[in-house]
Amino acid sequence: MANIIVSPDNKIAKLKEGKTLLSYLQELETNIHARCGGRGTCKGCIVKVSANKNLSSLTEIEKKAIQRKGFRLACQAKITKEDEDIFIEIPLYTKFKILERGKVKRIPLNPFIKKMPTSLGERIFWEKREIGAYDGEIYGLALDIGTTTLSMVWIDLEKGNELFVSSMLNPQFRYGDNIIDRINYAKIGRQKHLERAIREGVNEMIKEVPLDSEKIYELVIVGNTAMRDIFVGNSVEKLGESPFEPITLKPVNKIANELNLVLNPKANVYAFPLIGHFVGADALGAILATEIHTKTEISMMIDIGTNTEIALGNKDGIVVTSCASGPAFEGSGIKCGIGAVEGAIQMIDITENLEINYNTINNAPPIGICGSGLIDILANMLERKIIDWTGKFIKDNKKFVISEKNKIFLDGEDIDNLKLAKAAISVGAKFVSRDLNIEIDDIKKLYLAGAFGTYINRENALKIGLLPNIPLERIEKVGNAAMEGARQALISKEKRREAEEIPKKIRHIRLEMEKDFHDRFVEELCFEKYRP
Repeated sequence: MANIIVSPDNKIAKLKEGKTLLSYLQELETNIHARCGGRGTCKGCIVKVSANKNLSSLTEIEKKAIQRKGFRLACQAKITKEDEDIFIEIPLYTKFKILERGKVKRIPLNPFIKKMPTSLGERIFWEKREIGAYDGEIYGLALDIGTTTLSMVWIDLEKGNELFVSSMLNPQFRYGDNIIDRINYAKIGRQKHLERAIREGVNEMIKEVPLDSEKIYELVIVGNTAMRDIFVGNSVEKLGESPFEPITLKPVNKIANELNLVLNPKANVYAFPLIGHFVGADALGAILATEIHTKTEISMMIDIGTNTEIALGNKDGIVVTSCASGPAFEGSGIKCGIGAVEGAIQMIDITENLEINYNTINNAPPIGICGSGLIDILANMLERKIIDWTGKFIKDNKKFVISEKNKIFLDGEDIDNLKLAKAAISVGAKFVSRDLNIEIDDIKKLYLAGAFGTYINRENALKIGLLPNIPLERIEKVGNAAMEGARQALISKEKRREAEEIPKKIRHIRLEMEKDFHDRFVEELCFEKYRP
């Protein structure tokens, strides 16, 4: 029997007729990009192969996606013969532009990790549990586990200052770019693959820092419901079945050695509590950081991603919801869409003469459009009457070309996908407002959290109805607020206890359970500001 041999990792597996190349690459835990979960829609799993005669014929999807001989979509190509080795070469992926930090607030230093004198000398304790001898430094980590990216901050727990900030693409992208694909992967008995991928990614980030990881005595994590539970080893199968709730909402404490992390083996790993359903620890971290729960005025927090979280309220109570906004604003499902990588068009402006101006990440040659650019192009096409208030082209155009040379465009199907994502978020904001019986004008502050919220043009987001129609000066970008919440809980016992109390004043609503959700959703599939 012949083998499949994968470079640059030099991983090997036995060929088996009928299996797709993608299934091998996932099982071998290679860095293949399969954002759509293997459906052939994202075109991210293109690989170079040596033996096409041992593979199934090109599918119609591949004929449209692949322009060069010797390349295949791994999710489409199946093994048809087992008599000859197949060599696969995986392309190197461009580094993402990742938002690592949020707006930092100074708070008193009082961590759970302390050094204390004993008869054996100074020792390190987490509460009353002894970890080991004090050896000159005490480090802690705050970690934000996003569906797309990971961000980490190193903290000196004796002084409270930040030492390093690092980030990377979430290694789980080989199993799909959204939560549902990964939950489905776990449901077929492969959650261990997901757990190993995320922990190895964290270990990789730790190893890149020139400090002694044995002196890391605590790791505090935030993340959406699925990401948190996969990291700590809680089964996520129930998240894929009605009523779609995790096995526990409580905070989790584990020992680093249990999770095969390259910290001090006895270090504490603390995972934030969950709020419920798909509103997870990241939303709680953002609420803690923005202090919505302490204010008299009504505030809203929106963290836009594949799963968008919205919180609205004040010290008297908060309503939260999650919106299945999908990955369209991260480029998935958009023909020329792409993540926030070098060369992605991140800003677009169309003049009155219909001249197109844009810039790209790192000023590199354009290769596609990322989320902030997609918001801009929609707003500009509406302003210049290229599309009407329903998102349809006004003239006989079938697509709008942004760069003829680089074949970058937006067509009607792309616009429809963006409308679905926009509608999910805008209807979510309206439902939490209705639940609290307040008008949009009652919202005195709107906090935009996360990478997408940080990089978008606020005016254009208002024009397309992505955000509630409130005055621009009330909208504040707060960066990675979930990470800031994790940092605060790492360095302060009081903040950690405060975070654990917040869920008691939160009411969670599930949009799909609202009887008029579908009708309201359909109403949002337009751009109301431009209705004739």
